[in-house]
Amino acid sequence: MTEEPDVDRVPKRAWWSLGALLVVQSQNAFNDNFVKFILMGLAMTVAAGTGIGENIEFLLAAMIPLPFILFAPVAGYLSDRFSKSRVIWFCLVLQLILFAFIAVSIVLRSVEAAVFGFFLLAIQSTLFSPAKQGILKEIVGSKRLGMANGLMSMMTMAGILGGMWLAGRWFDSLLARYNDLHGVVAENGWRAALFPVVGAGAGCLAALAVAKLVAPTPSHPGERFVRGVWVRHFRHLRQLFDDPVLRSAALYITFYWLVANFLGINFVQFAKELFPDASQEGRMTATATMLFWVGGGLVAGSCLVSSLSRHGIRLGLSPVGALGMAAGLCGAGLFAPSGLPWNLSLGFVGFASGFYVVPLNAWLQDCARDDHRARVISALNLMTSLSGIAAILVGYLLKMSGFGAGGQVLFFVPGLVAVAFLLSRRIARLRAAEA
Repeated sequence: MTEEPDVDRVPKRAWWSLGALLVVQSQNAFNDNFVKFILMGLAMTVAAGTGIGENIEFLLAAMIPLPFILFAPVAGYLSDRFSKSRVIWFCLVLQLILFAFIAVSIVLRSVEAAVFGFFLLAIQSTLFSPAKQGILKEIVGSKRLGMANGLMSMMTMAGILGGMWLAGRWFDSLLARYNDLHGVVAENGWRAALFPVVGAGAGCLAALAVAKLVAPTPSHPGERFVRGVWVRHFRHLRQLFDDPVLRSAALYITFYWLVANFLGINFVQFAKELFPDASQEGRMTATATMLFWVGGGLVAGSCLVSSLSRHGIRLGLSPVGALGMAAGLCGAGLFAPSGLPWNLSLGFVGFASGFYVVPLNAWLQDCARDDHRARVISALNLMTSLSGIAAILVGYLLKMSGFGAGGQVLFFVPGLVAVAFLLSRRIARLRAAEA
């Protein structure tokens, strides 16, 4: 692996670029989750009792991984072929257009059109992901890659948390106000959804301005588009699996996202148990609060791991994180929901998650070749997307089998313990090979 310049010689312009990148990618995460929560509350309110209203959490959860499965190779190609900074810019323009589409769908009172708009927004995130991750090493180099990944993870989670929390609070607040003014009618759900979507969409303009601060990065004209690019993510996946180091990192990261995607669905089940009446406020705020505890812990954990990794990647933290996640899930499954011990358990799950996934992400990106890093990330996105589909199926089957929300979270505890053991052995073998 080539030696990177000493961190002291990293240009000041690179730090400005990193800061701007962190802002726009957290804004993108904010908007994705903001509109997801608004549409979830909207569907449960205006379509209560119907298939789309009762299973909206599963439907919207499926909207996120499907674009990665369908378009991951094209996303990887675009970020390998063109300047990643330009790809980021055009993705932010597309985000603004799609928010306008969703707002118009709400004005026209079409849940189906609004959900389709969310699917298009998920495609935008698919195109955005390889660019935002692949550009990190081009900006700060290898020595600071662990720290940059920690900051990106922290800022992404801050955006996710902010989007969910604000959307849940805003929607429930407006719904309660309109219920008081007009009585409990379905029209109140439409009113409660429109203004928040317009407000968040206006924030896309600020992201476009900040994105101009990201320094231009090189393109690679030698990359040519061919028809086979649409399915070559399976070839990229095979190439990733041919490398034992990349394969190990990708599998461990994929398992993390399996658990994370499951929890995102599971918390809606908790909220439905706490607030059975869909026409009244409470569900979205409760769900956002649960995710806020997990995400707040992840922000704290990612920040600490980023600090610990300022002189190099600390892969040995990952098994500790897996065991911590298992312990937190035990508390979430056994304590009474919404109490302080339960909330602290959720926070600990998030805190341990930072220890688990941040070093693994940095390890994967550092081991990938410079000219193929976006493809590796794209192949990883395919894997994590498939894990998202698996999480939906597991959640739905557990729900249909009669498991309560508390019983469902205990399902992943043995797997996390096993992952911690296997990962510890893998790290020991790597250290022995380096000695």
